[in-house]
Amino acid sequence: MTSTILLLLASTASAADADAPGVSYRNDIVPLLSSAGCNMGACHGNASGKGGFKLSLRGDDPAFDLRVLTRESFGRRICAEQPDSSLIVLKPTGQVPHEGGIRFAASSPEAKALRAWIAGGAADDLATAPRLRSIAVEPAVQIVTDPVRSVQLRVVAAFEDGSSRDVTRQCAFDLSDPTVAEVSVSGLVRARRLGEVAVAVRYLKGRGVSRLTFLPDRPSFDWHGPPPVNVVDEQVFARLRSLRVNPSPPAADHAFLRRSYLDATGRLPSPDEARAFLADTDAGKRTRLVEALVARPEFADFWALKWADLLRNEEKTMGDKGVWVFQRWLRDAIAADVPLDEIARRIVAGRGSTWSNPPASFHRTNRDPTTAAESVAQVFLGIRLQCARCHNHPFDDWTQDDYYGLAACFSNVRRKEPSNARSDKLDSHEINGDEIIFTSGPASMLQPRTRERLAPRPPGGPALASGDGSRALDELADWLTRGNRQFARNLANRVWFHLMGRGLVEPVDDFRASNPPSNPELLEALTDELIARGMRLRPLVVLIMSSHAYQLDGRPVGGEDDDPSTHAHASVRLLPAEVLLDAISQVTDVPDRYKEAPARLRAVQLPGIGAENPFLKVFGKPERLLTCECERTDSTTLAQAFQMINGPSVRKKLAHPENRIGRLLNARTPPDQILEELYLAALCRKPTVVESRAILQHVRSSSSPTEGWRDAAWAILNSKEFLLRH
Repeated sequence: MTSTILLLLASTASAADADAPGVSYRNDIVPLLSSAGCNMGACHGNASGKGGFKLSLRGDDPAFDLRVLTRESFGRRICAEQPDSSLIVLKPTGQVPHEGGIRFAASSPEAKALRAWIAGGAADDLATAPRLRSIAVEPAVQIVTDPVRSVQLRVVAAFEDGSSRDVTRQCAFDLSDPTVAEVSVSGLVRARRLGEVAVAVRYLKGRGVSRLTFLPDRPSFDWHGPPPVNVVDEQVFARLRSLRVNPSPPAADHAFLRRSYLDATGRLPSPDEARAFLADTDAGKRTRLVEALVARPEFADFWALKWADLLRNEEKTMGDKGVWVFQRWLRDAIAADVPLDEIARRIVAGRGSTWSNPPASFHRTNRDPTTAAESVAQVFLGIRLQCARCHNHPFDDWTQDDYYGLAACFSNVRRKEPSNARSDKLDSHEINGDEIIFTSGPASMLQPRTRERLAPRPPGGPALASGDGSRALDELADWLTRGNRQFARNLANRVWFHLMGRGLVEPVDDFRASNPPSNPELLEALTDELIARGMRLRPLVVLIMSSHAYQLDGRPVGGEDDDPSTHAHASVRLLPAEVLLDAISQVTDVPDRYKEAPARLRAVQLPGIGAENPFLKVFGKPERLLTCECERTDSTTLAQAFQMINGPSVRKKLAHPENRIGRLLNARTPPDQILEELYLAALCRKPTVVESRAILQHVRSSSSPTEGWRDAAWAILNSKEFLLRH
């Protein structure tokens, strides 16, 4: 009875497609289910399936899918005698109710392929189907201008038997920004608006990307950029030329001065330093300034803070003493310009006392093999392996075997702690004492899906030399840091992110085929420079900061598209929490005091998370629970406004009798010189005529000079020019 009803419902489809060519389950039906979205996470690829029908996520397990299609539900999904009556044909074509809607038409090539496969016996052809070698996406890169608003993609699959064919309709497409464009099942990309978009293409295990740019028609475009001074400018300006976008003009001296100090050292220049730089007329003064800044001790303090965020230096797992010794080790390594690969090697392979050998604290924070694997991948390779913990990565090549192979490298890590080290007996992660990190015995991990015990193996890398994995940590550290280009590429991208406000790969820790860099040539050039300079941080920072691209003004050229990925102008962003608090202390000349810290310690020098300071928390200092740059926020909130308008950190410093204002007044400094001192201290420039007239008039009309100058200083501290890096 059921078969009769289904046959009647299949009125729009032919009984069979006798002329259809042979259809391969492995090379045609499996990718078809992906391209139609049947096995995506929101549909039948969900961990629980949908409507009693579960497929492997994105076709990762074709054998499992075949059993589900042909054997489950008493074989109701497949009807070999009447292929048109098969549920897997009727539902996606909308001939019977389907919660997922119509996935393809009854007359489409997809429906014909399904019917032909069913008519042929719905068999697996694992033994005979040619294996995929690679796919090629055309065009890989294309720039189109108005009035053209569409690009047709073509995907060709190459197989190990030497054959190749067009598989465009069998591919799954993912857009990096669906607001820019849409893509059809046939691979036609239509622009919704002007901009750039990456189209990630999947066919079976093959991955490819097409980078498309839709530009306005600018027939009269004329390039006005400065001449390049190094490889950074060559690549940035080459891309801007191809996009027909002009860069902003160079930033004024005072803006460059302030930006350079903040980016390199996390502090403002003193008024005397600002005066000296502004008065210098030498053409090479900017490069000289950058070279001097990276040699200062504040450079090491500030860049150690960035690494402490990523490596989660916080009190709960490190202990009160542990955060200090780990921060000191980081700071001293950067001050000595220790190569970044050597720092990473010491961290990954670190063992022994976490107080005597601080880099071993990495294994104190990452206390289980899977957490350690995710942290190493994210921090040192810039890849997010978390998805592969439960299933093969949906947007990259990483598999569960890659995930658990890397986790196996940490499976024999052990810890020994003093009996009185735990501050909370109920929390195994909260230890306030030293820990001894060591390895014991062989290393391996159980793959939960296949139940296979995996030996240590880095993702995409060779099997480690020691058969039982007893030296897995040392061998992993060697693989990671000796000639591993992805390691260098990730670090180059992170340095670019910290100086330019946006990574070439964004987010910075999400390298994958479907998230290509905005300027691949620049990323490779920076990687080459980092490797050529011995993996040292300072030369790369000097290279970037000495470029014209870094020194551009923060305002986009009028009429140009303001796309931050082009780096056509300097990024404008809120100062980090510690930098802002230090800047307020520096302008007022009233240092903060921190619990159990030396006097005059700056906020950027604080180890741990500084939980006792509400200002830092309100302005986005991370709690260091994640190995991700994203944990530090720079969004603006009402609580931040309250802190700046009338919060204790600002109010007490302005009211302090021995602050900068008090000392200048006690020295009987003329009003115009007081104003100049405040402006140089906060904004690295002298006040304009209009600003001077307004502020001096306010001071004269105030109840007392002290109150008037406090008002003036408060206004400067609350200005956008002070709060932002620009």
